[in-house]
Amino acid sequence: MRKLIVLLLTLALLPLAGAAESPKGNIPDRFTLTPDPEFRSLEDKVKSLKQDVIDLSTDLYKLQESLLTPSSTQVNFYVSVDGLSDLSLDSVELKVDNRTVKNYIYTAREQAALRRGGVQQLFAGNLPIGTHRFAATFASTNAAGKVSRGSVSGQFDKELAPKHIEMKFVADKGGEPRVELKEWE
Repeated sequence: MRKLIVLLLTLALLPLAGAAESPKGNIPDRFTLTPDPEFRSLEDKVKSLKQDVIDLSTDLYKLQESLLTPSSTQVNFYVSVDGLSDLSLDSVELKVDNRTVKNYIYTAREQAALRRGGVQQLFAGNLPIGTHRFAATFASTNAAGKVSRGSVSGQFDKELAPKHIEMKFVADKGGEPRVELKEWE
């Protein structure tokens, strides 16, 4: 019986003796985490793949734009406001060849950006080669809070090259808005 008690005590204390020797305690090796150099390599590959997807998306966007608006038929209308005036542009409606192509209402942030010299691309589209007419109707507010409405119209010749037309809104001495048109090559 005495041998049996000694044997049981020895078996009971045996795991404690092993724990003193191992810094991991009694955790089996299959449950310990060791740094894996392949994991770091995989993480780098994922980052590289993400960047490739972003680059591909950018290239696809450029390709889509060039297919949807080829340069031979491309027409762009831009809006700007003279930075020296206190004119706030409220809205613009653009018609090309008697068809409304854009109706835009400006937010306070957009008005501030235009007054600081920003330029907005109001419309980008395609037109065949030839003479075209456009008309823009606008509403604006001057520094005194007076709301003004007005319009500007004109025509342009579309050739093989892209056509860029800027409508610059300027306040005259009385605070009334007027529009200066400029064609860019």
